Amino acid sequence: MKENADKNLGDISLADVITKIKQLNPSEFDKMIIASDTGVSRCDYFYVNYRALSAHRDSLKLTFPVFGSITDNFLEFEGGDAKHGELSKFPSERIIDTLSSKHKIEASTDGASLPSDFNFPIDVDANGPNPTQDLYFIADRTYKEQCDECSGNKIITCLDNECSGRHIWDCVECAAKGQVTCNKCAGNGRLDCGDCSGSKWIRCSSCGGDGKVMDKLDTLSAVSSKSRSTRVVKKDCKKCSGKGRKPCNNCNGGKVTCKKCKGNGKVTCSNCDGHKQITCTECYGDKDRYGMIDCPQCLAQGEMGYISFVKTTLNNHQGDKLFDNGSPLSGISELEILNHAVKDAPKIRTLVNINDNTQVSRDQHVEKYAEQFQSDFSLSLDTFDKILEEELAYQVIPCVTVSYTHMLTNQEHEISVLNFFDGAELKFHHSAEEVKKDVKDATKKVGRFFGKMLKTKKFKSKEDRKKEIRLMIYLAKADGVIEEDEKKFLASSINSIDEFTSTEKSEFFDLMNTPQLPALTKADVTFSSEEKLNEVIGMLSNLAASDGNIEQAEQDLINQIKSL
Repeated sequence: MKENADKNLGDISLADVITKIKQLNPSEFDKMIIASDTGVSRCDYFYVNYRALSAHRDSLKLTFPVFGSITDNFLEFEGGDAKHGELSKFPSERIIDTLSSKHKIEASTDGASLPSDFNFPIDVDANGPNPTQDLYFIADRTYKEQCDECSGNKIITCLDNECSGRHIWDCVECAAKGQVTCNKCAGNGRLDCGDCSGSKWIRCSSCGGDGKVMDKLDTLSAVSSKSRSTRVVKKDCKKCSGKGRKPCNNCNGGKVTCKKCKGNGKVTCSNCDGHKQITCTECYGDKDRYGMIDCPQCLAQGEMGYISFVKTTLNNHQGDKLFDNGSPLSGISELEILNHAVKDAPKIRTLVNINDNTQVSRDQHVEKYAEQFQSDFSLSLDTFDKILEEELAYQVIPCVTVSYTHMLTNQEHEISVLNFFDGAELKFHHSAEEVKKDVKDATKKVGRFFGKMLKTKKFKSKEDRKKEIRLMIYLAKADGVIEEDEKKFLASSINSIDEFTSTEKSEFFDLMNTPQLPALTKADVTFSSEEKLNEVIGMLSNLAASDGNIEQAEQDLINQIKSL
């Protein structure tokens, strides 16, 4: 990797860039003018694929009742520093498994942990760090003792506030009578009638409480029965004798019997269910343990055990990233650079930091990027999380940008070479030959139409100019090689093609880009005057000689133009 990096970090001159562009795209290079004083903007990108192995350590504590099922196993942990030293490997992890699976007891963070708790070696095998690391217990914080909650008696006084160890006590709600006053009738046994609200009377339904009803009265004329008439009058309601109310038939004196207590005024006490006493459901009622419960701390074992230990976990860290060594080049995306990255390149070991063996062999090109990854993953050589191993692959992707002038348009553009030395790729930042149609283009076309129709002097001059540029393109391509001096001469002679329509510009570009030029016709070399023709031939001769030598193919083309 270092040899390849050294090569890719080598010097890149303007001449190297010109040669590379010519190799990669000779046809486009033929239209590019790169000045000798053009600056080369460069950025070396570093693609780094990184992997590290680290060790993380947690200081944990198990607090548990000393169950019979783990008594023998726990004996292996007892004895303190005198027997085990400050740190010692777990004899076995059966005690952790038993407490977890049978009693749902898990370890918690040990608040008494010290940095020295982590001072023990990483377990290794023939292949390096062992994926499953041993647990180490801290001897002076691993012990058992009498439960301080029950003083080793396994049971304590019932914690229920009402019971307080009595187990059975008189019901306070009913004063040990089994009954309490009915809250619906307040102990009276009777309630106001729901129909008359205790008034003994209800409204007469016939007259609606008015005491009067409407009645029709017939009158008869003395002359004839045909003179009978009817009039409406009010009269006393017969149902209530005009009083508007009637005695309530559903109660006695406005009162009814309370259904909840059935007139007794008392109901069964819900607190003791009428038993007058309450028996605690939490504590024991037998003679030896009356009013007591199992100690909730030691779960009636009488002893508590404590194991302070350190757990080591190995973690893999992986990542890849593109770094720019300097100022990144504008107009180039990270994805375009990454397209040149070899992502499956084999990694090499650059760091080992296991126990007393620490070796760092990062080369100078990638050292700062490896340290950046180490920082990103919050790893350290000295403290946990501790980096144990590191391997990486890296690649230098040199990229350069230069500006150039397009031979036909005389406009300046930028071109970049990505991954200059290995599988180089050209990036044109803008299309130099992009033809846009706009309002000005439409105006040019209208002007050309009327100019052609009226045979104006301006139209003839533009047609001469168009043919002149076409012939210059023919001559530049005549010998198959467009020299730099020819490019400059052609560019200065053309100066600009902005005066032409989008269609005419496209014709120039197509002519320049075609591998096989169409045969010249008499129309291609017919100008508005003989004077103009001679001027064009002279200019073509100067173009052919601009590189110091008129090639035979160039002279043949000039002769052909004269003959036509």
